[in-house]
Amino acid sequence: MVRNEEHAFVKIGKDIKAGRIPGLVLLWGVEEYLVNFYAEELIDRYVNKASEALDLVVLDRDKVTENGIIENLETVPLMSERKVVYLPDFIDDKGKLPKSFQDSQSVDQLVSYIDDTVAKAGENPGLLMIITVAKQEDERNEQAVRRTKVFKAACGAGKVYDFRALDSRQLQGFIEKRFLASGKQFKPGIITLIARDSGYGNKNIDYGLFNLDNDLKKIIAHCGTADEISPADVASVLTINPENNVFAMIDAIGRNKKDEAFRLLHNLLEDGSSEFQLLALITKQLELMLTTCEMKDRGMNLKSIQGLLKKSDGIHEFRTQKALEAGSRFRTNDLKRILSAAYEVEPNVKTGLMPGPLALEYFIAGI
Repeated sequence: MVRNEEHAFVKIGKDIKAGRIPGLVLLWGVEEYLVNFYAEELIDRYVNKASEALDLVVLDRDKVTENGIIENLETVPLMSERKVVYLPDFIDDKGKLPKSFQDSQSVDQLVSYIDDTVAKAGENPGLLMIITVAKQEDERNEQAVRRTKVFKAACGAGKVYDFRALDSRQLQGFIEKRFLASGKQFKPGIITLIARDSGYGNKNIDYGLFNLDNDLKKIIAHCGTADEISPADVASVLTINPENNVFAMIDAIGRNKKDEAFRLLHNLLEDGSSEFQLLALITKQLELMLTTCEMKDRGMNLKSIQGLLKKSDGIHEFRTQKALEAGSRFRTNDLKRILSAAYEVEPNVKTGLMPGPLALEYFIAGI
């Protein structure tokens, strides 16, 4: 990916506004939220609500056929600017086409129609074929998607938008846009706080824009009738995330507030987190803290550390900054000792030497 290249949501926004949407659009990428959002945006842009039943056709991948797609694209719109044929998750999360397209003849017939009819319609056709691709399980599946004839046809005859993960600037813009739409006031620090603590970009937990958007709605709701969103509104929602409480627990230890650390531990256990889940989060957090501190000891600045960890491990900039800030409360050798102690907790529990909760308490007490 070229550095500083415009994100797909910027590109498609400009293309919709300028009327540069061709007859075929393929939407895919790790951000399912944006894939679904812009599929709906395209439908809203080109389909008249009054004739939606006739001018919009959504085809189920389990039942779709090449003839069904082509026949629907051949009919003219009634009251809308375009006849829209929508194929959600046409390529599944394993990079595979629907069962009815497993034979090459069906695929070739559809691709031929795309090349001969859709491509020649130009940027102002009376039709729009929207194909979305499910979020892929791994990079091998992504390569499988790129090898499909349908994907290649979309690249040649239409436009493909790859909705990759947001960087720190884009993430803050996403949050700010949601708050502005709600009519609530907020200080810039609130945006930074949410971007840093939400869990977005953390590979250890399943947290994407769907989750973030839901949390933003909860924060706005918690604000109630107040004009301005406060840190308390944010904390009321984001601290529910176990990882945030684990981070707060480690941070409390670094501030020599073990009573606070024990309280957070007990809250996590009472909320249903298992000792093994918590231990995994603790060790991952300590590993990142140690890594960032060692890089800083070698003379690297925050920006360099963020860039390297994002490239090598896909770690979001805000998570790196947060880990480095937390790690600065400890000496590097102390972090190594604490991490070593954390590694010993799991075998102590699995061998029955200590109950899980007691092992975690003993770990905190020994730091």
